[in-house]
Amino acid sequence: MNGTLDYYCLNAADYAKQTLTVDFSDTQDRFLEKLPAGAHILDFGCGAGRDTKYFLEHGYIVTAVDGSPELCEIASKHTGIPVRQMFFQDLNDAEAYDGSISKNSK
Repeated sequence: MNGTLDYYCLNAADYAKQTLTVDFSDTQDRFLEKLPAGAHILDFGCGAGRDTKYFLEHGYIVTAVDGSPELCEIASKHTGIPVRQMFFQDLNDAEAYDGSISKNSK
């Protein structure tokens, strides 16, 4: 593990509490405007799943991924979808998505 990942693993509940209610709809909508309806989005570094849930609620297909097993569990419960635990360097299917967002280099 590294310092960043350690932080997210140890502070997952607090991080989720602080970020799940932040309104990012303007930014999320600007991102979605660039994609066709129903596009497949990769949310890499999904954290607690705020953006993933928003995209799902707007009719998009989302693959959610995070490096922290604790955040994967929280995000899965929040979004209702499985969340993959993996690291950026392990991604080898980047071409499978119509759009991707990443927020942390865990």
